[in-house]
Amino acid sequence: MDTLLLPHFTSKRSIPVQTIEYLEAMGNYTMVHLMGQKPMLVAITLKRFEERLPSFLRIHKGMLVNPSHIVTYRIRYESNPFVELSRERQLTVSRRQIRRLRPTLAASTVAKS
Repeated sequence: MDTLLLPHFTSKRSIPVQTIEYLEAMGNYTMVHLMGQKPMLVAITLKRFEERLPSFLRIHKGMLVNPSHIVTYRIRYESNPFVELSRERQLTVSRRQIRRLRPTLAASTVAKS
């Protein structure tokens, strides 16, 4: 899937998946954080986005991250584990997700090198 068609006010907007940095849950809505643009609030739950974007990583209950935007991560021996995105934005990783994410993060970091 290269693009997503998202409801935006009274119209629909086509968004390239690669421009999505991360998705943040806000009740029954989701804030879509895009590269170089203002975030978009859409009336789609994070669970539905997770189904539509299987390559995105669930780093905690309320957040999905596009792995292609992860620059580095710190999950080992950290009191506050996090992933860092391309614009030096750090997002906290849930302790429950660390074990499941560790192999995926290691593989995606090796693939980028």
